[in-house]
Amino acid sequence: MNLVYSIPAGLLLLVALALAIAAVGVGQIFVHRKFSHRELLDHNEVGGILIVVSGTIYAVILGFLTVVAWQHFTEARDIVVAESDADIDAWHTAIGLPDAVRRRVRADMVQYADFMIKQEWSGMRRGQFNEIPAIISMDAMDAVGGFVPANSGEANAQVATLQQLNVLHDGRQRRIAMNESGVSWFEWLVLLIGASCVICFCWLFCLRNPRTQLTMTATVAILIVSILVLLFELQFPFRSNIAIGPEAWQRASAHIQEMETGHLMNMRM
Repeated sequence: MNLVYSIPAGLLLLVALALAIAAVGVGQIFVHRKFSHRELLDHNEVGGILIVVSGTIYAVILGFLTVVAWQHFTEARDIVVAESDADIDAWHTAIGLPDAVRRRVRADMVQYADFMIKQEWSGMRRGQFNEIPAIISMDAMDAVGGFVPANSGEANAQVATLQQLNVLHDGRQRRIAMNESGVSWFEWLVLLIGASCVICFCWLFCLRNPRTQLTMTATVAILIVSILVLLFELQFPFRSNIAIGPEAWQRASAHIQEMETGHLMNMRM
């Protein structure tokens, strides 16, 4: 699986289309040699009704799974943004904490963002994850939750920071879960069986010009294969060649660095 996902999406699509067109062409030539043109022509009308019914059923299933995969992909992107924002917000809300606690929390947030960029995303491309970020976030939670506020300001900062740390922790858990849940093997089996049935129906038609029919059948195959490749690329939001990248974390890291060392470093943030 990781080997297939290492192939650029455009190249994978071209290879899949080339193989599909070749298979469709060979299959159609074989079927038309086994049956006479007259036999196939006699059943064009009935076959047309059947392919409309079967094609519609298949289109509904394929379209539904593609929409679900697209929503899955979009949700994963929103989770990454929310997680990186929580990292920034925890860094900011720590301003109201005692000095030692604030330094510890902010150091953890910087380390967390740095780990996301340098190690977490490369591991997710392989379907893996590391426990280090969880340890970092728990260290920040321990620091924030382990002291007794001396005044209302520290109490408010404690609550706000803990809320952001919880968002950070939950966001990562959801992100990891989404990177492990794609289209099941059984769903892929149903899709491939359906695609085979639609293509086989196309072979049973007969036009007076074989090249025209071959072009029409190849067009159907191109459409189906293109959507299947799209579904394949979308099912795991962090593994494919069009996967969600660490850009949100890069922006988060740059923001914190600007707050610490840039022209905003003297602000009480």
